[in-house]
Amino acid sequence: MPASCNPVLRRQLVTKTSFDCLAEVIRALHAQQIPYMLTGAFASNAYGYPRATQDADIVIEYSEGVLRRLRETLGLNYQIDPQPGFELKTSTIRNLLIHLPTKFEVELFRLGTDPHDQQRFARRRRLYLEELQAEVVIPTAEDVVIQKLRWQRDKDLADVRVVIAIQAHALDWSYISCWAAEHNTVELLQQARADVGL
Repeated sequence: MPASCNPVLRRQLVTKTSFDCLAEVIRALHAQQIPYMLTGAFASNAYGYPRATQDADIVIEYSEGVLRRLRETLGLNYQIDPQPGFELKTSTIRNLLIHLPTKFEVELFRLGTDPHDQQRFARRRRLYLEELQAEVVIPTAEDVVIQKLRWQRDKDLADVRVVIAIQAHALDWSYISCWAAEHNTVELLQQARADVGL
């Protein structure tokens, strides 16, 4: 019986949240032993205050067949756009993963040769996220700050201020400053520090 005709399954689809969808994707990555790193708002939320988001970003170690394996593990409710996109700032290839019933989207970024992408992937850590009820792999707080300074969007700079305000005394400032100099974001970093009184 199709899910749309089964009242029990239909109710489950309607009540599924973005947290549920992302948790399913994380479980599939673990099941397939695909090296990954949850980034974006979910990563910054782990070090700051949660903010709402309608999608998720995940960096994966790409190899032939990895997207097919992930899709097969997730099942028919998920679809991966076969047409990859290209992110200019880090020259990264990405594919869009969509949970069809809810339209929740996960951008799957392939780990590339960008030096900071390589560094933050090597430094990633495991952390239990309450909203997902799962242990996930995320960047360090320092690498969240560095990457969001690099994006320079208002919401990312707001995340930077929150992470700095909460994690200030635990952060490796020399590491952050080194990459900020590399990415020409030193002024943005100084402004963010000043905004939170550091």
